[in-house]
Amino acid sequence: MPRTLLNNKNIKRPSTKAFAGDDLNNNSMKKEIVFPLIVGIIFGAMVMVFWQFTASLRNQSARLAQLETATSQNTQTVNDIVTFINNATKGAGAAETPAATPAE
Repeated sequence: MPRTLLNNKNIKRPSTKAFAGDDLNNNSMKKEIVFPLIVGIIFGAMVMVFWQFTASLRNQSARLAQLETATSQNTQTVNDIVTFINNATKGAGAAETPAATPAE
């Protein structure tokens, strides 16, 4: 039960608490923790979304590096094959008689 304070003229004032411990109850504690809890949940969700995005970005970067390596190797292989075919065609064409050129 809260104590009331009296002034010097014995006029009763509205009751005031003598110490702050009287005001603590479950309802006030629940109201005080709701806002930080909501902010914490939202912040945690944002961190998880950005973490997932970063992990996905790294995974895609690794795939792109592998694709670039494979493309480079395949390009070199195709160039080697084309060079081989060109050299083989030139060697076979040298044995044949060249086409007649118009006289000058």
